[in-house]
Amino acid sequence: MKGSRYDSTEGLYVKRTDRTLLFYNKPENLSKLQDILSVYAWIDIDVGYCQGMSDLCSPMIILLENEADAFWCFERLMRRLRGNFQCTETFVGVQTQLSNLATVTQVIDPKLHQHLETLGGGNYLFAFRMLIVLFRREFSFCDSLYLWEMMWALEYDPDLFSLYEELELNMEKAEGSKGKSKPTQKYRKYERENMKIKSVDAPLPISVFLVASVLKDKSSVLLHQARGLDDVVKRFGFFRF
Repeated sequence: MKGSRYDSTEGLYVKRTDRTLLFYNKPENLSKLQDILSVYAWIDIDVGYCQGMSDLCSPMIILLENEADAFWCFERLMRRLRGNFQCTETFVGVQTQLSNLATVTQVIDPKLHQHLETLGGGNYLFAFRMLIVLFRREFSFCDSLYLWEMMWALEYDPDLFSLYEELELNMEKAEGSKGKSKPTQKYRKYERENMKIKSVDAPLPISVFLVASVLKDKSSVLLHQARGLDDVVKRFGFFRF
């Protein structure tokens, strides 16, 4: 995933992007994708082109007929995601999100986190592709766009937790409830810990919580059946591998 100027090597990745879609049977559409990635690599000198960018750019080409509009939408998207692609000889930007995923999982499911560490998966690299291309390769083209829309509409805001907490407490008092349900308590553990720390860091992207929620949902299966990282990948059944 090395960053570089756009060249023939990256062109190979472009040709493989969404190759099952009829849209890219037309050479001119493939050329649009190549052009946009090439221009982006020239204007973003620090990042250049990295493997995975074509997966993020492809929907812009398909949805927007005007090539200039598609480019600026992609450029805007990269303002959100370029940190994932910044890399050095020893560090790749997306590792920050993988580290955050480990932190979230450790809070909401300590046993699962410990099990993954025992299997050698404590770095959570099995989730690398999901985060780097925002699940484009885990879902169909249309489903991945629905997911993007949902994630951006529900962009995580720590302040929302306080609002929902207060609202639910008022509702429970009105209904005479004795306490919150276990699922509600379980999935709010990370928010409570985050509020105690009062971190000044930027809010975590909702994609991290999405992967964490799938891990939590598959926790029992992973704890009892995963005996190696290959098993973790196979039983991470929410996604298609």
